[in-house]
Amino acid sequence: MTGAPVLSVRGLAKQFGATKVLNGVDLDVTPGEVTFLIGPSGGGKSTVLRCLNFLETPTAGEIAFDGQRLCHEDGGVFQAARESVLREARSHMPMVFQHFNLFTHRTALENVIEGPVIVQKRPRAEAIEEGRALLKRVGLAERADYYPGQLSGGQKQRVAIARALAMRPKLILFDEPTSALDPELVSEVLDLIRELAEEGRTMIVVSHEMMFAKRLAGRVHFIAGGRIEESGTPQAIFDDPKSDRLKAFIRSILH
Repeated sequence: MTGAPVLSVRGLAKQFGATKVLNGVDLDVTPGEVTFLIGPSGGGKSTVLRCLNFLETPTAGEIAFDGQRLCHEDGGVFQAARESVLREARSHMPMVFQHFNLFTHRTALENVIEGPVIVQKRPRAEAIEEGRALLKRVGLAERADYYPGQLSGGQKQRVAIARALAMRPKLILFDEPTSALDPELVSEVLDLIRELAEEGRTMIVVSHEMMFAKRLAGRVHFIAGGRIEESGTPQAIFDDPKSDRLKAFIRSILH
């Protein structure tokens, strides 16, 4: 975890109508770092992820990714980069969604190769070869020709992770990747995320799996009320919280 941040965020804000969802989020992620965003429901964690790759357009703030400025403020006026720049950044910052977001009418393999072929314009034969290798990597080589409706929730999420890896990402965003799974399927997805961390993948994970975060994270950010209330190592956040809000949150998840 060395070098310049792959992602740098300053003053990120998002407003829906009169409702402020994010109110000045600052965040840096270095290459190889596993960052967890934790906090109460509705605190803004998922909105942070959606603003990072412009699935939601921020209201204010600055985002730089892999040396490219995605948005900034000029004279108090918010400006986003050209759509082609945002599209390129998004292709290297894929998101793994809570509800998988697979194409239901396409097979597991077709889901995995969609981005490389359509977005990154890579040769189809090359994408298929790499896609099959990635499905094998996530333990689904025998399910390449299955449709999402024929897969369990855990298998769907592993396909979604293979799809993200197919984009050759510089940063992977995970938005509560286990919260839609039956309890017995959670561990297979967490195990895969842990393996990716051990490979040195750069990831931001929004999760309610607190013990998983404590074991895996390099850095944890506690988000509440649209702000990062407290940041630190897992040990600092979980064992020695400073703010009253974080202390109350830790108490609530331990009981």
